[in-house]
Amino acid sequence: MSPGWEVDDYRGPRDARPVKAFLDGLAEPAKAKVYAALDMLATEGNRLQLPRSRALGDGLFEIRIAHPEGPFRIIYCFQPGRRVLLLHAFVKRTEQIPAQDLKVAKGRRSK
Repeated sequence: MSPGWEVDDYRGPRDARPVKAFLDGLAEPAKAKVYAALDMLATEGNRLQLPRSRALGDGLFEIRIAHPEGPFRIIYCFQPGRRVLLLHAFVKRTEQIPAQDLKVAKGRRSK
């Protein structure tokens, strides 16, 4: 069995952690479901596929979490050394991922 992946969240100016803040704001049942999906990402890494994960293009991926409070999406990217960086988390309210959410994730990835 291959070693797992290290999953980490984006850290911004003044050590802001917007993905962690989003997750911390969820109710316990929703939080448990999201963390279970992130555990699966840590185990499967780049082998995780639909319906749990989907490539968005340009090196970005989304992890998809169905929940009555959601659905939740976390946009992430892979980094060298079997690392996953969580860039942006949000409640998906439309069929397509809003352009603004993709823009936020791309901006955080480039920093």
